[in-house]
Amino acid sequence: MKKSLLYIAFLAFPLALLAQKQGLRQKYKAFLTPPKRYVCYRTSEKITIDGKGDEQSWQLAKSTENFEDISGEGHPKPYYPTNAKMLWDNDYLYVLGNITDPDLAAQLQQRDTIVYHDNDFEIFIDPTGDGHNYFEIEVNLLGTIFDLSLEKPYRAPSRGFIQFQWNCPGLQCAIHLDGTLNNPNDRDKGWTVEMAIPRKAIAAEFDNYLKAGRVLRIGFSRVEWHRDYDVKTGLYLKRKDTKGKTLPEDNWTWGATGMVAMHMPERWGYVYLSSVVVGEGTDTVKLPYDENMYRFMWMIFYAQEEYFAKNHHYAKNYAALGLTITDRELAAGYKFTLETTTYTYELSAQRDGVSYVINQDGKFFKRQ
Repeated sequence: MKKSLLYIAFLAFPLALLAQKQGLRQKYKAFLTPPKRYVCYRTSEKITIDGKGDEQSWQLAKSTENFEDISGEGHPKPYYPTNAKMLWDNDYLYVLGNITDPDLAAQLQQRDTIVYHDNDFEIFIDPTGDGHNYFEIEVNLLGTIFDLSLEKPYRAPSRGFIQFQWNCPGLQCAIHLDGTLNNPNDRDKGWTVEMAIPRKAIAAEFDNYLKAGRVLRIGFSRVEWHRDYDVKTGLYLKRKDTKGKTLPEDNWTWGATGMVAMHMPERWGYVYLSSVVVGEGTDTVKLPYDENMYRFMWMIFYAQEEYFAKNHHYAKNYAALGLTITDRELAAGYKFTLETTTYTYELSAQRDGVSYVINQDGKFFKRQ
């Protein structure tokens, strides 16, 4: 591999780079906003999965921020609120999604159909936080589930194995409707989805990731279609534009990814599993690594993706990517090493004897 070293604390940049008006931080700013954070408290109460979320633990749990447009700043604010709550115990991760919707509708009933063709609620979980080997669960208002696991995100140049036939083992899921389904003649309030995701689904490489102190990467999404009720068929049909093309859906997420793409695990929220029982104290999210270093490495990842698309090989040095003096401020004090071949690369960050690595497939990990 071709190797290039970057000593962030002492690097001297050519004047041409210093004079650049737009660095990588500005160029990829939509992808570099801090992910959301959530303290997931323990529950000592038995949670009945009925979609109602009326246990005392749920009343004490804090909601996430209301969802926003998936593309982030500068895009329209969602016109209906959505948020979620989470709890955990030794056996399950519990999720309660609260979705405001004045006209409840759903049609898909078969397991593992593409549920997001209806309005739906989705959760993405990366147990290890390395951006690989994560899973997704989607559910509509009928309780129809589409779940799958992925070895790598779709964007990875060496496409990973996608298990569409995977069913989340032991999943419990229930829907509660505050209104009537598929009835255009009244006004509804919304719906809730309640899930219990078992420990064995969150386990990875024989390790239990459902334990106090762990940080899971979790993303939430709501898909909302523009629909009209068709009297002739008795169905809700997707609205079309003047040329007969179906209008795109709205994608509302807990935290913006920066583009219409949920399969960006690095953009999902940090969910910290606290040892504190809900209502008996407070805790704060403890990140497993320096967030600025993390953002710097992903900034280089996005730049390398764009460079490869244009040049059909990865950049061998930082100057080729357009790194500026402002960009380097993200990770002061780290030594970065970039090793490249035509079709692969590794970027590592070292400090105090600890090394973190990201590669061309978007796998981020601590090197032991």
